[in-house]
Amino acid sequence: MKLNLQNDRVVYLGPTFEESSWGYVQFPRLYAMRNGNIGLAIHDDDDSWMAFGDEGCGKKWLVSEDEGASWRNATKADIDMMGTVLPNGDVIRSLSNPPASLNGVKEGGNLIHCLPSDDFSIKKPDKPNQLPTSITTVTNVFEEIRKVYWLDAIPDELIEKRFVLNRLKAGETQAEKLYAEANWNYRTVQSFPPSHVAKKDLEKIMLSNAGLFECREPKVAPDGSLYIAHYNFLGANPFTGVYEGTCNAYILRSTDNGEHWELKGYIPYKDFDEEKDPFAHLKGGFSEPCLEFMPDGSMLCILRTCDVFYNAPSWGPTYLSRSTDGGKTWSKPEYFKDRGALPQLLQLKNGVTLAVITRPGIYVYASEDGGKTWTECVEVMTEQDRSGLGNEKPQRPNFWQWAGSCCNCTIYPLADNKALLTYSDFFIPDEVGVKRKGIKTIEIVIE
Repeated sequence: MKLNLQNDRVVYLGPTFEESSWGYVQFPRLYAMRNGNIGLAIHDDDDSWMAFGDEGCGKKWLVSEDEGASWRNATKADIDMMGTVLPNGDVIRSLSNPPASLNGVKEGGNLIHCLPSDDFSIKKPDKPNQLPTSITTVTNVFEEIRKVYWLDAIPDELIEKRFVLNRLKAGETQAEKLYAEANWNYRTVQSFPPSHVAKKDLEKIMLSNAGLFECREPKVAPDGSLYIAHYNFLGANPFTGVYEGTCNAYILRSTDNGEHWELKGYIPYKDFDEEKDPFAHLKGGFSEPCLEFMPDGSMLCILRTCDVFYNAPSWGPTYLSRSTDGGKTWSKPEYFKDRGALPQLLQLKNGVTLAVITRPGIYVYASEDGGKTWTECVEVMTEQDRSGLGNEKPQRPNFWQWAGSCCNCTIYPLADNKALLTYSDFFIPDEVGVKRKGIKTIEIVIE
């Protein structure tokens, strides 16, 4: 087995790195389409919870009718067809629930100055504009103060608690929003200040997204049911209600085409390998999980750990965990590689499993035994300093200049032995040589 790269193409160009902030012309996502075409969404706004979603942000949508050889602007009808194509012909796509404004909402109390006779159960307030008692308060390295709440204790009027998906029903031409119930106990949400938002005049305090993240789509299992690997910051054990305060992976399944979701299992952030990752105790936990179905009937999940909110470096390891009982229980996560932002797994029909590991650099690994061993690797982008490729060479680059890309990739199957990878590059020369942020695609061929 050998991995080869071919047809590296620029599909979109935006502003220069020097004149745009983080989030613009980044986070490309490839989507299947009901008519066999390929969809591509490009984030072109602030990297903020307030800027995600199909409405109200500067997202760019493209479509390819020739397996990625060329791209055109997508129509509304094209966008409605992008997502996960279900066995019944429906198409669904994850949508983020927008954060809720807490303007005019009264804060709840804190569990302090307690007596042994006090009732420690947290109940939903009687008034709709009243927050319940918080579980705890957390402060990160950016001095952001976040209060954590049980979702079930939040008044229903304050936040959308269901999953929201874009759904195009079979035989129809216009999509609708699907509000799906999720049977998931002990979910947490947090209040936060949107301090990192560059251009929006927002409220001082918001309540976090209680739904899905756009970076992960439902996947069709071999039995036709749907699975999604979700994650939740400052989370709890969904079976015992023990608050853990870590970001954990939560695996949910739907047997009715996404109408309802049942939590099957979760992967908590614990027992990490501090010998291989000495900064493990400074990580928030497992985020951006991606699962795939292996030829032997097991499920494999890849997990990100890198984050900077508790003073860890901007890169951090990926881990792998496996389930052999449909996602109910998962093996102890094993250290995989020393980095990974939005890691990807893709199972091809020829039996090869691909894993994409990034930031800094972009690397594709391959396995012929369902992810037990990884024997091949190809470099798409170097891990070495790329800042000298910019229009202005810094004396000492920051991490984003060094990487020269957000490195958030997605991968899509083109054939039994071929996949399409999309990624950002902050230093693409235009027709007059000015380096611009842009989106590229490249084909990975297994021989």
